[in-house]
Amino acid sequence: MITAIRDMGETLVELLKANLQGLSANDLVSLCSPTDAQANGNIRVGVFLYSINPAAEYRNELEIPHDEGLIQVAEQPLDLYYLVTSYRRSGVDPTDRVLDAHFFLGQVMKIFFDNATLTGSILKGQLPRDQEIRVTHQPITVEDVTRLWGALPNIALQTSVSYVASPVRIRSTRGAAANKVTSRRSELSPMEQEAAV
Repeated sequence: MITAIRDMGETLVELLKANLQGLSANDLVSLCSPTDAQANGNIRVGVFLYSINPAAEYRNELEIPHDEGLIQVAEQPLDLYYLVTSYRRSGVDPTDRVLDAHFFLGQVMKIFFDNATLTGSILKGQLPRDQEIRVTHQPITVEDVTRLWGALPNIALQTSVSYVASPVRIRSTRGAAANKVTSRRSELSPMEQEAAV
């Protein structure tokens, strides 16, 4: 499942598109960087994957087969960190633009809160439908926000929220046959008795 990262991004964007209210026909919800969003004036909500880390609590998991002869498949569980930003419309009063952006950001937070566990048909692409992926608000400090936006040249700081999607699993192509245990070998060394005194 090498498409897991792509499919998770598509899942989040489609979830927002299906639930955001007040979008005009030209408004876009996109998986894009803030630089791309600035270049396209129609993007109202941008979802930007800014960090990928190992999901520490799932690191030692394996998909254990239940039938003889199947392959043990290792999975790499990941935490995907997204910056979600609502971009302001141009050509209107500055206060109206900010209020409009805050309106959409509030909706994004409600949608992700209401859909904190994604499973079933909500998951797109090749993500297993029986898998559960949690979407959790990830508070970030002012310093982190400044550092993140500062890495983007010539982009004005926008009000954003951060979310982590976890665990998103990339399935390995490594594996070993998992055959049923039919025998066991033990090595014992004989004990010497102490001589009576």
